[in-house]
Amino acid sequence: MLVIPSIDIKEGRVVRLFQGQPDKEIISIPDPEEVAKMWNERGAKLVHIVDIDAAFGKENQVKIIEKVINSGPKATVGGGIRDFKTAELYIKMGAFAVVVSTMFFENKKDFMKLQELYPEKIILAFDFDENFCVSIRGWQNKTELSVIDKSKIEKLDLEKIKGFLFTAVFRDGTSKGVAKEHFQKISEVFKIKEVKEKEEEKKEKDQKIFIASGGISSYDDLKFLKDLGFWGAVVGRAFYEGKINVFEI
Repeated sequence: MLVIPSIDIKEGRVVRLFQGQPDKEIISIPDPEEVAKMWNERGAKLVHIVDIDAAFGKENQVKIIEKVINSGPKATVGGGIRDFKTAELYIKMGAFAVVVSTMFFENKKDFMKLQELYPEKIILAFDFDENFCVSIRGWQNKTELSVIDKSKIEKLDLEKIKGFLFTAVFRDGTSKGVAKEHFQKISEVFKIKEVKEKEEEKKEKDQKIFIASGGISSYDDLKFLKDLGFWGAVVGRAFYEGKINVFEI
């Protein structure tokens, strides 16, 4: 399982937010490009870039993100990618994948176009609360989708994508540890271990990947997620505070 440092960009800085709240910054580092270089030098195989400004409807940080992509290891890019044009921009910039959420719920036309042209570059993000309810638009608007509602999940067109990113927003930035019961249930609904075992014989580019995020703060958390079958885990605060120092387990 890959352990993926998060580079959350807000107003030109790398930040960590408490439970996704823009006015509650835990960490602030002035140069995202240097942060990307640091993770590259330390051996990270993948980083997760989030445009916090764009996620909350402000001007996106395209120029900074391009520098980060060019300075670090492979990168997923998310935050405020709500149309095909923006998604394609980051893909052509060299992103390993674009992470989309609001587009899936509010802009089906562009999402379907993205599926048609770049299915191997789409990671669908489900940001959920304590009750498994998925939120969009910078975690501000709740949808009617429960991430563990099998009947609704099965009706979604989720074949032509690279994979999924599940974030327990209520744990994000808290260092309280992974929400074990929540991720256990998600792994059962999405049959993550079963999918992983099926995909092991395929080439990596064809694999459906599952990534977990939110509150991960120890090696035990990582081991728990690996045992559930997750392909990757996004870690923010615990990396920056030195609690986690591995990039793969």
